[in-house]
Amino acid sequence: MAQKQKRLLLLRHAKSDWDAPYNTDFERTLNERGKISAPLIGNYAKNNNLKPDLVLCSPAMRTRQTFELFCEGLGAELPVEY
Repeated sequence: MAQKQKRLLLLRHAKSDWDAPYNTDFERTLNERGKISAPLIGNYAKNNNLKPDLVLCSPAMRTRQTFELFCEGLGAELPVEY
C-alpha cells in the first residue's frame, strides 16, 4: 500500500498594521490589505488541494487572524496548535 506523500506548507502572516499603537509586537493586528489577502490565499489552497492536516501557528494576534481568514477562504476548519 502506497503512503501519502507528505508536504510542508509555509504560510507567512498577512500584511500587518504598523500604524496603530500597540503595547507589544505580539498584539499587532492585520491591516485592511491583510484582511483581504488572507482568505484569497485560503481559496487558492482550496482550489489546489492544499488542505493541511495540522497547522502550527504562533499565538500572536496577526498570525491568529491570518489563520482564521485563511480557513474562511479554504472553507474548512483545521486542527491547530498555537
